Amino acid sequence: MNASTLRFCDTHISLIASELCNYQPITYPPPDDFYVSVDSDGKPLSKYCDERWDFHAYSRSSFNFNIQKLTPKNKDLLKQVTFLYLYHMPLFPGTVKSIQSTFKLLSKLCKFADLHNITINQIYRFPRLASDLIDFLSPPQHRRVLGILNALLRAENVLGWKIADVAFIEKLVQLQISHIPVQNAYIPPRIWMSLIRSTELVMDAFEMKQAAFAKAWTWVHDAYRHNIENGHSQKSPFVNAGRDTSVKGQMKPSRAKRRIYRGGATVFFEDYGIADLLNRWVGYIPTQKYELQALSVYANLVRDCAFTFILAHSIQRLGEGLSMRSDCFIEDDDPTLGKVALLAGETTKTDPDSDARWVVPTSVERAVKILNFFSRLRLDTTFKVVPQDVQINPYLMTGKIEHWGSGTSSIKVYQWDLGKFVELNPLAFPEKEFIITKDDYNIAYQLTPTLTEKLWFKVDGSWSFNAHQLRRTLAVNLFASNVPDEIIQWMMKHKTVYQSYYYGRNYTRLITNANASDAVTVEANRSAVRELIEIAENSIGDSVHATGKNLIAVNTLKLIEDRDYKKLEELAKSGEASCRRTLLGFCMTQSCEYGGVESAVHCAGVDGKGPCKDAVFSKRNEKGLKALYDANAIELTNLIKNTPRHSKLKAENEAIEVYFHATSQKC
Repeated sequence: MNASTLRFCDTHISLIASELCNYQPITYPPPDDFYVSVDSDGKPLSKYCDERWDFHAYSRSSFNFNIQKLTPKNKDLLKQVTFLYLYHMPLFPGTVKSIQSTFKLLSKLCKFADLHNITINQIYRFPRLASDLIDFLSPPQHRRVLGILNALLRAENVLGWKIADVAFIEKLVQLQISHIPVQNAYIPPRIWMSLIRSTELVMDAFEMKQAAFAKAWTWVHDAYRHNIENGHSQKSPFVNAGRDTSVKGQMKPSRAKRRIYRGGATVFFEDYGIADLLNRWVGYIPTQKYELQALSVYANLVRDCAFTFILAHSIQRLGEGLSMRSDCFIEDDDPTLGKVALLAGETTKTDPDSDARWVVPTSVERAVKILNFFSRLRLDTTFKVVPQDVQINPYLMTGKIEHWGSGTSSIKVYQWDLGKFVELNPLAFPEKEFIITKDDYNIAYQLTPTLTEKLWFKVDGSWSFNAHQLRRTLAVNLFASNVPDEIIQWMMKHKTVYQSYYYGRNYTRLITNANASDAVTVEANRSAVRELIEIAENSIGDSVHATGKNLIAVNTLKLIEDRDYKKLEELAKSGEASCRRTLLGFCMTQSCEYGGVESAVHCAGVDGKGPCKDAVFSKRNEKGLKALYDANAIELTNLIKNTPRHSKLKAENEAIEVYFHATSQKC
């Protein structure tokens, strides 16, 4: 096969790709001595003939061809197809790391072929093996394997062979077992707010002592460096302060004395004003022989709190968040919305595609600054060799790379677990705050019915977090989906209103993250279906149509009655059936130039045009509206009449009065 069209596809390395030895093969398959990977300096690393291809310079990934103990023939075919995924752009998923899941499934297919004494390119010649292959794979893998087989069939002219033809793939399609994955949980508002408030308290306390913490950290680093450079076996300035710790053969009369701190860690932390901080948040009570682990534990606590805050407000996937660099926070002067805050991925430097930006509240800037502080502090006080690109523009999540203590990690954090983080820090995240109440249970169950499959999901159980829950929860909250109408929910809605405008309504000119947009769009459609069902089923008792007309089409009502959720979502997606929550209840249009979420003046007709024909008042909003009405009334007494603020609140309360009159409730 002519290899002239093949190029190594991953460019996520700060070197000129075309100048590297792994850039272009002479033939395909390449010769055994062709280098498929290079290290971070561009030096040759793994050859095609190697049993393991090391791609740590690109994405901390590797491909181990020995893991399944394959026969030589199938191992060779596995190498050929893996190589093509790396070098043929139509197959390349974007990063080397993204090939990992495909590689595992291809390895499994090779193992299946070995078990039947054939090669992987012979599988399709035995149609009876289709049912055996389905049994060999788990149901979640069926759909993924079908995608791989289709992609490789399209690339047959490049690969030179195929695993499955059209007939074999169609047979697998007929036999596949449908798999419905358990959806990530929606975090109930009370628990979500407890989590966020806990992160804010940790950040508040840190910012008050930030300068003192930096001074203490820097002194310890300087002491370690001094003791190491002067040949002392005991590097810590706090252990055995009176003992001679010279290293044999390095003793010199002029050698500087070991740097110590009289009184040890106890006095040191007190003198530097951070003893109470460490005790409050990580439960540290200093002792003279303490080896400074508390400093690192506390640094990780504050770092991870800031990271949690960012994930909770950005709809980022975990991997996307871990890839953020120090210059990620930007503000844009949007012609429609004014100043809007965004997070920019590192890919914006070279490839401004749809994966570049995530919209966030301005409060995220604080968390970014805290993460930048720790990244810079750790990079400036490590004995590790730091790559130039990281030194110039650090990752927000920098690992535990300080010299003292044990368990040092890599410069970039590659794995992170929200659930373990919360569980291991009970002083920052008190368990009682995350005990599931009856209300919490009902809210979470409504939005994630499959949660009942989880053993921890029960009243009086402790909520079990994972990072993706933050993403789903924000996607739902952007549309104020079926959650309580308490005041706290309005606060959450206001906090993210710019994000809903960006992701949900495409008001602005900026390209935003495609995955985030998709997640919000899916939740928007599901939200519309939930609201339609609520109105239809409660039209007698709870919902009042402002103009007296039922606004739900007959065919839509029939779908609601039949519980045909799939068709309802299709109607919502096409715009044929719409429903959004507003301050007074619901709006039966996809979008409205007047808003409705933040103000009810137009919905109730206080602007002189009469009640909106698309408005539906919900009696379930009564409690929140009564509180808002009373709060407005108090503020009005302290405002000068006819000022913009006075006029706005006065009109809003008049709209609420219309609502109470229409629903026959007392204001």
